[in-house]
Amino acid sequence: MKIMIKKIIRVFLTIICGLAGLLLILGLIIKYEMSWKITNVGFEESLDGKYRVLFQSVGEADWPFGYSHAKVTVKEGDRIIASFREDIADDGAQFRPENYSLEWMKYGLVITFKGSEQPDREVEIFYDGRDSFAGYSDEEIEDILRDRYGIGKVESISKDKDGYAIRADGLDFRGDTDLALHDSYPQELFKKVTEELFPERFGRSLEWELKEGETVSDLVYCPIISMNGPCAQDLNSYCEDICEWLDCCFEKLPYEKAKSMYDATGLIVSAPGYERVRLDFNNMLRPEHFFEDRVAFYNDLYTYLVRYLNYEYTAFGGPVSRDSLDARSDDDLKFTDEISDEVIKQWAGYDHEVSYDFPDGREYALVAVDRALGSSFYVLLAYKEKGNPDSAELINRDPFNQSGGEARFLSFLKDENTGFAALSYSGGSQGMLFKTFDGGKSFEEIILPSPKIQLPTGEYYNPFVMPEEVWEESDTIYLRISQGPDGDHHSKEAGGALSVGIYASKDGGHSFEFVREEPE
Repeated sequence: MKIMIKKIIRVFLTIICGLAGLLLILGLIIKYEMSWKITNVGFEESLDGKYRVLFQSVGEADWPFGYSHAKVTVKEGDRIIASFREDIADDGAQFRPENYSLEWMKYGLVITFKGSEQPDREVEIFYDGRDSFAGYSDEEIEDILRDRYGIGKVESISKDKDGYAIRADGLDFRGDTDLALHDSYPQELFKKVTEELFPERFGRSLEWELKEGETVSDLVYCPIISMNGPCAQDLNSYCEDICEWLDCCFEKLPYEKAKSMYDATGLIVSAPGYERVRLDFNNMLRPEHFFEDRVAFYNDLYTYLVRYLNYEYTAFGGPVSRDSLDARSDDDLKFTDEISDEVIKQWAGYDHEVSYDFPDGREYALVAVDRALGSSFYVLLAYKEKGNPDSAELINRDPFNQSGGEARFLSFLKDENTGFAALSYSGGSQGMLFKTFDGGKSFEEIILPSPKIQLPTGEYYNPFVMPEEVWEESDTIYLRISQGPDGDHHSKEAGGALSVGIYASKDGGHSFEFVREEPE
């Protein structure tokens, strides 16, 4: 019996040892895969074939969203010049070719490591093992700039304590003294191209916000490119101008030559009555998307602007609140001089073409009292007795909020406080629509949502630009917006006829939505 028990114990211990050995082997395999396994990721070679760089991943990225681990070996023939490890913070992704870029220089190479959760980090390696660099000759700088940007003529190079001041192809920029020769050529070229287009070619105002970093290549110019006048009507041309601007930038400086500069750049939209808002390319409108599909980029830009102009606060962080806008407008339009009764009586005697008759016999009229550069400027008068100047009183001395043009219509709803007024401008080719909820004492421009009609090329646009009519049916307010004299959109929904857009509001005129197209 004792012998049998001893045999069972020996078998049991043998099994336990075997299982422990298997677990140890399994653990070592897992440890090898997770921490020690070397996998080739990429291989780079200098143009003369003299130097080679091997990029390898080491193990797996730290779980769950930790660092990935890279090994880099630089060789000249069989001689190892440098070998080192690098940890990459990239949201738990495995080390891959997208995590590095390499530039071969005259005396060494510069490897840039990249990760979504870290700033780019450069590692400089000298072919002869040096750990410092004394600088380049003018000839060497010229060679670098020609290889990097295709620069035709370097006109001057001067050195000072901060680096190099360079003039090439008529452009002034700076370079630093390290092995990578960081320079501001892409940023200065970007600024030059932008200034050549705005404002002379596109007729838009241009300002700059400047951001500087540790090196001259960290310089970022942020253009402030404003919309013109009523921003809703400027959407199509604004988006097209931005795309043409990028076309010109890419032609002068290809995306792959200055990717980091393009991705870091933004533009700031400034529209009348709205807070400036920055569009960061690296957050939503990436230049590489423009490079891949211009139409899609245009439509994305158009859509974001529509959201912004319609107070969709989450689009960019949002415009100022409506209360703030109202307060700011009141300050901007505050008049210190009083309007005398004699002046009001004089205005009341002017001819007017746009008015509204209330059921009780009162007449409200938009009366032109000034004219400049072909545009009229209006006041809103109320006549207690229609046609009697002596019964007139001033309701609003600037119903169109400093905008000039030609008044098109004035209309009030049954409550006699809610009303709408329209103004055409640009020779009658564009229109603006205003609303009031206090009987005309104050007006606010209406920015209507875009119907997103597609051009044959695929870009969105809004053909409906001229307010024509407002009416009320039951609990819904309707707007009829035409294409104006220059419209040429023939709608399938309207049987191929020239169409108008119909908008509707179910909240008393506070907001509108596009509902359909109809034959004109």
